[in-house]
Amino acid sequence: MVIEVIKRVMLGFGFSAIILFGVLTGLMLKDAVVPAKLLWGNLSASMIIGAYFGVASFIFEYDRWSPLKQLTVHFLLSIALYFPISIMMNWIPLQPLSIALGLIMFIVIYSIFWSGFRYYFKKQAEALNASVRRGR
Repeated sequence: MVIEVIKRVMLGFGFSAIILFGVLTGLMLKDAVVPAKLLWGNLSASMIIGAYFGVASFIFEYDRWSPLKQLTVHFLLSIALYFPISIMMNWIPLQPLSIALGLIMFIVIYSIFWSGFRYYFKKQAEALNASVRRGR
């Protein structure tokens, strides 16, 4: 179990690094000069969020909960972690309109990822079921 947690944390770090690389590429293209302390803080926050999403995937493996409960718990925990970090890091300014837009963007992006994963796993189940039917 510990090895699986470490794997998922590292996977989360990888995704956070890819996203940060995209942001840094944008800054580089604009010839922006960013202090190392600011980069370090943003990288740290990004890694915390990445690690969370890596480990939080265990929620969807807890078979005693319905898929709706799994989704609700994961979504609420995700918001509870993301918003304080994003406000502290000034990714989202502490203003009502900014917070509302941040919430809408979070919900849209979360929905896209959830829909993509749901579609993928549904196709996996269909392929597995088809192979079992063919094997009879």
